[in-house]
Amino acid sequence: MKLYASMSVQYSRGCPYDCEFCDIVNLNGRRPRVKPNDQMIRELEILYDMGWRGSLFIVDDNFIGNRSKVKTLLRELKPWQEAKDFPFILYTEASVNLAQDGELMRLMTAAGFDSVFLGLETPEEECLAECGKHQNRSMDLVEAVKTIQRNGMEVMGGFIIGFDNDPPNIFERQIEFIQNSGVVKAMIGLLNAPPGSRLYRRLKEEGRLLEDCSGDNCDGSMNFVPKMDPRLLREGYNAVLNYIYSPKEYYARVLEFLKTYKPMRRRRITLLGTTAFLNSILYLDVLDKWSNSVYYWKLLFKALMSYRQSLREAVTLMIFGYHFRKLFRK
Repeated sequence: MKLYASMSVQYSRGCPYDCEFCDIVNLNGRRPRVKPNDQMIRELEILYDMGWRGSLFIVDDNFIGNRSKVKTLLRELKPWQEAKDFPFILYTEASVNLAQDGELMRLMTAAGFDSVFLGLETPEEECLAECGKHQNRSMDLVEAVKTIQRNGMEVMGGFIIGFDNDPPNIFERQIEFIQNSGVVKAMIGLLNAPPGSRLYRRLKEEGRLLEDCSGDNCDGSMNFVPKMDPRLLREGYNAVLNYIYSPKEYYARVLEFLKTYKPMRRRRITLLGTTAFLNSILYLDVLDKWSNSVYYWKLLFKALMSYRQSLREAVTLMIFGYHFRKLFRK
C-alpha cells in the first residue's frame, strides 16, 4: 500500500544546541547558517516546474535555530504557496521550544507546514540533564507537544532509551509519555555514540566503547556498554515497541492526537486520497493479519462523528500504523 513520496530541500546548517549524543555541532558548527530567502524560493520554483507536488521535507539541523531569519522566509513563502495553490505540504525538524513562539507556529502553518519532528528523547529529568538537552527541561513536554498540535502541526517524535540515568521503570514511563502526548509517529531508539559527539569522547575515556555505531539508532544495537544490564535494556526496549505499535494502543494514540489537533487548512478531495481511503479499508479490515479490524472501524466512525475536519489525518495515520507494524515485525 503506497502512501506517498517526498522530496527535500536543504535550508540551513548548524545548531545552537550541543546535545551530548549528537555530532551536528562537530560537523556543522553551532551558528546556524541559512540560505537567502530568494534562493529558497528559486529552489522551490525549480521543483514546481519539474512537476513535483506533495510532501516536501525542509532539511535542517534545527529549522528555528535563527528565528528572526526563518520568520522572514515564512512571510515570503506564504504568498508563493498561495499563488501556486499550495503545491507543497511542508515538514521539517526543530527544537521543542517552537511551542513557546506562537507567531512562529502561525507563520509555519500559514506557509503550508503540517508537521514537525522534535527530539523529545525522554521524560526523565536527570537524563535530559545528562545529555545536555536543556531546552527540553524548561517546559512541560507533553503540553509543548499539544500546543504545537493545537496550532495545526502534527508532532513526530524521537525518543531514546539507554541513558546512564535511566531508572528501572523508564520503559513504563516512556510508554506513558508517548501515549499521553499523542505523538503517533514515535521513533524510539537505543542510545548510540556517533564519532565526533561528546558522548563518544566521554565513553572512550571511560573505556565503554565497543565499536562504531551503525548509523541507525532504531536497529536495536548499541555501540557501548550501558549502565543498565544490556539484556534487560533490550527486553524493555522491545516491550516498548511492541506496546505502542500494537493496534489497540496505536489507535488510542491516534485518537489522543485527534482530540488536540486543529487543522489550519481544508484540503481538496483528490483521486489519490480517495484511492488511499479505499485501500485502507482493504488492507486494514481484510488483509492486515496483525490487526483487529474493530479498532479501525471504531476510530474511523469516531473521526467521522467528532473530528471530521481531521478525517484525512486519521486515515493517513491508520495507514502509517499498517506500515509500522510490518517494519516492527521485520
